Amino acid sequence: MPLTKSDIPELLVPGLRAEFAQAYRSELDRSLADQLATVVNTTLPAQRYGWLGAVPPMREFLDERQAGGLSPYTVTIEDKTFEATIAVERKAVEDDQLDLIRLRIRDLATRVATHRQQLVVQALASGTTGTGYDGKALFAADHPTGRTTYSNIGDDALNDQSLATAMSQMMLVPDETGTPLGIGPDTLLVGPKLQWVARELAESPVVVYKANATDTVASTPYRNVLEGRLRVIVSPFLSGDSEDDWFLLDTSRAIRGVILQQRSDVPVEFTAMDRGDASESAFMRDRYYYGVRGRYNVGYGLWQAAFGSFL
Repeated sequence: MPLTKSDIPELLVPGLRAEFAQAYRSELDRSLADQLATVVNTTLPAQRYGWLGAVPPMREFLDERQAGGLSPYTVTIEDKTFEATIAVERKAVEDDQLDLIRLRIRDLATRVATHRQQLVVQALASGTTGTGYDGKALFAADHPTGRTTYSNIGDDALNDQSLATAMSQMMLVPDETGTPLGIGPDTLLVGPKLQWVARELAESPVVVYKANATDTVASTPYRNVLEGRLRVIVSPFLSGDSEDDWFLLDTSRAIRGVILQQRSDVPVEFTAMDRGDASESAFMRDRYYYGVRGRYNVGYGLWQAAFGSFL
């Protein structure tokens, strides 16, 4: 039996599904969300985190173990359902414009990965209002830590002094027993506006001191002690009111400042509504629909692993 145009959609779907899966895997391999946040897979619609807080430090084993129980602090993250759908004119399939359709499917995979990044970055940008596990905002000046409080928030513009101060401040934060947590900031997150300042601070081997109206000393180059200490990540989602904000993160820890929770039993799925004449959309609107659906959300983890400066 010869192949008819109406057969094309049903033959096309498996290839498009594979195209989406391959493109999505490729996007995840270089996902900024996975570099910034702790990714947690769950099978529950709402996951309760009762283990947030500092793990007890090592001590000499003398008479018996001293167990550190779960922290009295908890955070619950409920997943949300997200979707994106594209419409393709039926005649585009009939006219064999399949390569153009494949390009749109690949772009759909990019959109999903980008949305995960958007949620993580926006969680940091709104970290002065969103509540963390200790009942404070993720970025606050009075996080309770043992018998005292510590701050992980600033209001200074990004420069060498503010960056060095923030790095030292993060490294000095102790746990509830007063033992240093060993925080080591390794990532500087900025928006497009600050990307060149950030790269100059973190990647340039030489800094040139510039004379000004009150200091007439000649411009002098000197070695940049911050070179190679931080990875710079630029996100387009730090723009508008957040364009001057910057964040210093410790991404080497198992628990980071933001948690990206995703359903392992409900993976991101690609679906199609394009069964030829039998499709309602094809019959009524002369269109085929291709869409993606996922269930995930973000919440806050360890405030000690993040520092934010808001201008």
